[in-house]
Amino acid sequence: MGLFNKKKEEDEIVEKTSAKSDVLDIKEADVKSSKKSVKKSVVKDSKVSPSDGQMAYEFIVKPWITEKAQELMGAGKYIFRVKKGTTKREARVAVERLYDVRVADVNIINIPSKKRKFGRFTGKKSAVRKAVVTLKKGDKIEIFE
Repeated sequence: MGLFNKKKEEDEIVEKTSAKSDVLDIKEADVKSSKKSVKKSVVKDSKVSPSDGQMAYEFIVKPWITEKAQELMGAGKYIFRVKKGTTKREARVAVERLYDVRVADVNIINIPSKKRKFGRFTGKKSAVRKAVVTLKKGDKIEIFE
């Protein structure tokens, strides 16, 4: 039944976005007759659209709070843990929409997985992707302070 629910949700998204004429391009309006092609293009465009605030939680996992991160906050830099495939642009849009600030720069850091021993067993620490977000002068995020 999970496949049918997913299909139903995708159809609802297509119906909602097809009602808004500003979301669809001219090319997409011509292809409106086939739902699959419109559905794919709308979902792809909605992830990177700067006007979409509801997708922000899809990219940011949580704030990264350490001693070093606390020191960087004084310089206007905030660190967030982001999901694996998140780009700099997606991280920028997500932070701007969630915290209502202006972002000057975004740096992405990939921390690889590391081997760890648990007694006689070996395991792995999972890999992490961080985004260091520099805000413009005068902006700050109140949640951290």
